[in-house]
Amino acid sequence: MAAESAQMSAAALSGNSAVFGAYLRETGQAFVLLGELQDHHAQVRFTGRFEGAEVVWDCEFVTLQSEQQRGPPAPAADPGPLRSFIEIGEPGERGVPVRVGLDLARIDRPAILKMIVMMRNYKRLRRGRHEFGAPYLGG
Repeated sequence: MAAESAQMSAAALSGNSAVFGAYLRETGQAFVLLGELQDHHAQVRFTGRFEGAEVVWDCEFVTLQSEQQRGPPAPAADPGPLRSFIEIGEPGERGVPVRVGLDLARIDRPAILKMIVMMRNYKRLRRGRHEFGAPYLGG
């Protein structure tokens, strides 16, 4: 990813929504994929609204299968069943970090586009982890 990032325009990695948005428009892209698209993991950047402003989402997108194999994120007495989630961190230089985990067989371009629409349509986003949907049963 570092080698590919070095070859990318600074605008493609900017956390400034105006600069990054202009880059997307100029290149005709809906999002920027960082690194290789893997079946269960993708690192993508796209724009959206958060806390009343246009932001750059710096997103790690994972399947629940890969999340289950990773194990619980932190020591917890009873983490409960794994569910689809959105986990939003503190804004930084590269935008707003977010991890999105969905119950998908694999991540591909259509899945990324659907996830972006979901993020843009979710009106009550706030920092922290938000879980939704039925518990993941594995598979």
